[in-house]
Amino acid sequence: MSLYAGEAGLSPTWLGLAFSGYFLARLVLAPLAGYGADVVGPMVLLLTASGLGALVPVLYFFYPFHEMLGVIQICLGFCAGIVKPVSMSLLGGCAPPEGRGRLFGAYNTSLYAALVLGPLAGGAAANSHGGMGWPLLALPGLGMALTFLIFLRSRSVSPAGTARGGEMGRKVSWKDPAFIALLLAVMGRTIGASVMVTFLPRLISEQFQTAGVVAGILFALPSLVIILGMPFTSRLADRLDRTGLTFLGMGVCAAGLFGFGQSSQLWTIACLAMIMGGGAALSLPASMSLVTDMGAAKGSVMGVFIGAANLGFVLGPSMAGFAAESGGGMAEAFEFTALLGGLCLLPLFLVMTKRLHVDR
Repeated sequence: MSLYAGEAGLSPTWLGLAFSGYFLARLVLAPLAGYGADVVGPMVLLLTASGLGALVPVLYFFYPFHEMLGVIQICLGFCAGIVKPVSMSLLGGCAPPEGRGRLFGAYNTSLYAALVLGPLAGGAAANSHGGMGWPLLALPGLGMALTFLIFLRSRSVSPAGTARGGEMGRKVSWKDPAFIALLLAVMGRTIGASVMVTFLPRLISEQFQTAGVVAGILFALPSLVIILGMPFTSRLADRLDRTGLTFLGMGVCAAGLFGFGQSSQLWTIACLAMIMGGGAALSLPASMSLVTDMGAAKGSVMGVFIGAANLGFVLGPSMAGFAAESGGGMAEAFEFTALLGGLCLLPLFLVMTKRLHVDR
């Protein structure tokens, strides 16, 4: 959508608002879906969301307008707002605390493998059809259809797939400074990630007149680094301090994002994309394992965590779009959101400092 918006002459604000609508739908549903997984069980929610997600892209064939792309984006946001927290809460209850880093590492490896294949397939589909067309729209529908079939199979063969909800144990303590700091940190990271997802193809297109497969390769580089690094960083999450790994990884991501605004060469964009991928590989399994230990009701806890992440995805594109228009370009959008992400890490740093002082 990012490249299509540029070709159609749509403003950065329109593009940012379209992505913000997608992430707003995820924000609204994530806590509710997590709570629902604790009450009625996960599989009903997963099957419903993936089934609807497979059908939504078909709408564009009946209503081929710019506005319908935004509607499809928001509808897919509703589906993703259910699938991600519910599937993560299901995983959180399937492993002991000392093995959760590796389990969430495998989860993120699968997730980012899709994020590598998606831009490459999307770039190839756009080049083959000359822009927005049925090959590009068929990809998300086919992906959600495959997800539906996998969940349907899991429901019949896995004990977890037929389990009912009802695990409403100790709720999240909103007075816990470590929990609040973690929520702010993950919100800051996703502010930067959403800006990269929304505006990196546009930045590459504007500065280097490059689109299609080349832009898809550059866009996929962070995900590729995450896939390669996750087997190592997930083991670190089971052995080292998870709070420290979370802080370090998210700090690296913020630094890499700021560098995008300073880059004038294509190879520096590629290096910064790989640096951001390394930071994400450090922080993802550590932060997910950390939040899973903060409550017995896994769905509710993970729903709040994903809700905070989605809040960053909602705020990021809109804020960056306005920053780009007021500052004069895409570079200002990356620099502004990088600084904001760094500020969101300060509470987590204070928690780490206080804990180190107590340990002494």
